Amino acid sequence: EYEEGLYFALELLEMVQMNHRITHVARDLSGGEKQRVVLARQLAKNPMMFLADEPTGTLDPQTAVKLHNTLKEGVKDKNITMLITSHWPEVMTELADNVIWLEDGQIKEEGDPHDVVEHFMETVPVPAKPEIPEFGEEEIIIKDLKKHYYSIERGVVKAVDGINLNIHHEEIFGIVGLSGSGKTTTTRMLIGLTEPSSGEIDIKLGDEWIDMTKGGPLNRGRIVPYIGLLHQEYSLYPHRTILGNLTDAISLNLPAEFGKIKAIHALTTVGFGENEANVILEKYPDQLSVGEKHRIALAQVLIKEPKIIVLDEPTGTMDPITRVNVTDSILKARTELEQTFIIVSHDMDFVLDVCDRAALMRGGKLLDVGTPEEIVDQLTPDEKEDMLKDR
Repeated sequence: EYEEGLYFALELLEMVQMNHRITHVARDLSGGEKQRVVLARQLAKNPMMFLADEPTGTLDPQTAVKLHNTLKEGVKDKNITMLITSHWPEVMTELADNVIWLEDGQIKEEGDPHDVVEHFMETVPVPAKPEIPEFGEEEIIIKDLKKHYYSIERGVVKAVDGINLNIHHEEIFGIVGLSGSGKTTTTRMLIGLTEPSSGEIDIKLGDEWIDMTKGGPLNRGRIVPYIGLLHQEYSLYPHRTILGNLTDAISLNLPAEFGKIKAIHALTTVGFGENEANVILEKYPDQLSVGEKHRIALAQVLIKEPKIIVLDEPTGTMDPITRVNVTDSILKARTELEQTFIIVSHDMDFVLDVCDRAALMRGGKLLDVGTPEEIVDQLTPDEKEDMLKDR
């Protein structure tokens, strides 16, 4: 029986494209990899009904396509009833037989997936990308940066393998690549959360250059307050209202009224309407949807008005309309607050809409830096087909 169970588990892991990580501890997996393991765990129960809430939200498009196939073969073709919610039009047209479009808690339309999706997409605004401003001087310089791990099963793992990169003040810089290509590890080293194996990282603060490879309050500790980070696996304080979550983020002893004004401004920046923002401030995180929580987490970063902002998969859980709002808010924040953004994303449309330059990573190496269009052109035909959603 044990052996039977083991083979079934291996089969499920293969189905969700995770058999290369069999011996890993769960905490060492990337956000997208964890999501695939959770899917396998649910399929293991052989359920009579399968509920999939944003099953491909945080995945790169290539992995998302594989996961769609898994849901088809593992659920749909086995005649298991599936209820799937998603912001992605492709998920609806590929997987659903019948689609309901919900708006403000009401059914707006129901019927054939292609018809409903077409009507929904007609309501999505197109973001206006302004002219790229003249960049300021260099603000971040990375030289020959490496992060090598040693793993008993796999020997030396080169998560990041010799990266060189310069980023300018007020630039919106994208880092793209498939799940596990080293993007997140690079940004974690950049902001001092992960120690590099070797190499240099220098960030300019005022007129001085700070060496980010040196810890302590006299070195990178001085710049940490000026860096904002939105994790792929962000979390909000569950026992604080949204107002508390936002004002705690700035931890200033502000008069309550001023804190509230600042919080409302941050919420409107990430696409909530003024009235909506007022209502949401009194709510707790567990009363919000995943996409709403994601935007609160982004507002938590923006309310601090940091100099440098790192966003890891900022649009993973967002519907197309909210994505446009967030695109606009990033462009607006850059102009108003003269911030520098580093955006790690699988979402090629988002990178094309918001980034000034982008870098392509594959297998721990940085292959090229250029305009977002040039980087998208560098993708292999397979990657391109999978990463570029219908524009």
